[in-house]
Amino acid sequence: MRIGCPSAPDDLLLRDLVRGLSTLDRPAPGQGPTVCRAPTLSVGVLGNPAHTPQPPAHCLRVCLGADPHAVASRGCKFLATAARREIDLTQLPDGRCPQGFAVTARATRLGGAEAVFVSVEGEIAEGPAPEPSTCGTAQEPRHAADESNLLGHVDTAARLVQRVGEILEENSGFADEVLQNYEQLNLIFDLTQQIAQVTEARAIEELLLQRVARLLGSVAVTLASADGECRVFGGAGGRGDGAVTDRPATDLRSLKGLIDEIRRTRQVRVHEVEGRQIIAGPLVRLDGKVDVVFADRALEPAAGGFSSGDMMLVESMLAFGGQIITNTEMHERLRRMSLEVTHAMVAAIDKKDHYTSGHSERGGFLTRLTAQELGVPLAEQQTMEWAGLLHDIGKIGIPEEILCKPGKLTHEEFEVIKQHPRMGYEILKPIASLGVILDGVLYHHEYPDGSGYPEGLKGDQIPLIARIIHVVDTFDALTSTRAYRQAFSLERALEIIRNERGVRVDAEVADAFFRAFERYCREEPEDFAARFPAVIQPEKAHAEP
Repeated sequence: MRIGCPSAPDDLLLRDLVRGLSTLDRPAPGQGPTVCRAPTLSVGVLGNPAHTPQPPAHCLRVCLGADPHAVASRGCKFLATAARREIDLTQLPDGRCPQGFAVTARATRLGGAEAVFVSVEGEIAEGPAPEPSTCGTAQEPRHAADESNLLGHVDTAARLVQRVGEILEENSGFADEVLQNYEQLNLIFDLTQQIAQVTEARAIEELLLQRVARLLGSVAVTLASADGECRVFGGAGGRGDGAVTDRPATDLRSLKGLIDEIRRTRQVRVHEVEGRQIIAGPLVRLDGKVDVVFADRALEPAAGGFSSGDMMLVESMLAFGGQIITNTEMHERLRRMSLEVTHAMVAAIDKKDHYTSGHSERGGFLTRLTAQELGVPLAEQQTMEWAGLLHDIGKIGIPEEILCKPGKLTHEEFEVIKQHPRMGYEILKPIASLGVILDGVLYHHEYPDGSGYPEGLKGDQIPLIARIIHVVDTFDALTSTRAYRQAFSLERALEIIRNERGVRVDAEVADAFFRAFERYCREEPEDFAARFPAVIQPEKAHAEP
């Protein structure tokens, strides 16, 4: 069903109504099929653009050949005029049509549009169409009382048709509303499915407003943020899905009053400005900030104005979308807060051991780079980066005289150093959601050959995140200056790692690290120089770590 258009059931209902108001009696007993029947009455409705023509049964049988669309080509002048929603009684001498039938007409309304109700009375024969002299012309003159009764019947029937038309119009409006609600539900389901894959508030905002634009039939939907920013999202007939652009502030000057009202009342409003109709509604965000979303439509009959259904759509969709965006923004804020706390903890480690300053930051970066090369899902890459940042947090519990000792560690001192993975694990263990991170912190000094610590795991017993951190930790340790030696060159560090593939470092992870790091150095040389300034220096020392 198309919104605003008649449906086939409505035409059937009108046809049944017309038939019910008509009385076509059967022939009297003993009469042949070509003998005129007793007086009959048929009615019809013409000229309504929303419905199929419904000529009276007399006209269909005698003149139109049972084709309701032949009114203009085969009907009498009066019938053709009535089909144009005009009543010309001059075409009916003595109130009769050319076939001799008595005809009466009244103007009425049907489905919100004008129509003509036509009533035809007279004897009608079965079989071939009768000659005018056979049927109608030989009838007795109409008496005033008969004509009064007929007009009363016509007026009553016309009122009934008009009331049915109002019911049909209400039914059409109800059908439109149901269809619109159905479309809203489809939109919500569609958004729910897509939003499940989206983690950024801006991306959710874009999806939401593109769908609203389509349902409103607007070229674009504009968002005026509480921070003064303006964004435009393409919809039906616009610049295409995903089209977001800036809109000049001058376009919003005439809407300032409306925007202020929406922010104050948080209600959907329809407003006319410069020959266009604007529908606007609130999109409530985190901390109660109110963005205003609006779409416009030309004030033309073909376009039509915004309806109450459109207002309900905007209200429900912005309320639904606002909740999701608010929750996403809250999640983003918590994520930023968690990252800031993580960096603060990392900074505490760096302050304790100035020789390893920046080591944790570089470890997190290289961990994510390697995880990406290994095809780890995007969400897990973020978690692994955090594990790389926090892997040495246990060093907070190591005495500084051991951590920063300039010479070689004794056996006892090295045993103290080996406790830092377990210390880090115990520090982070109360945070239940850090499962993968805990694995990286606890096992990042385990070796494939089982000679690592704290538990001596071998090969695939070592979690992937720990194997990744161990490779990048080894690389950064080799290329960083320590209290007891100078940094190795890039070439020498990579050579050492290659020689230890499958023994002290995981072979698959090491190969992924080589590929990712080589591409990073080639494609982002400026960032590489900023992050790893010591790596690009020539070799200054030769002692093994």
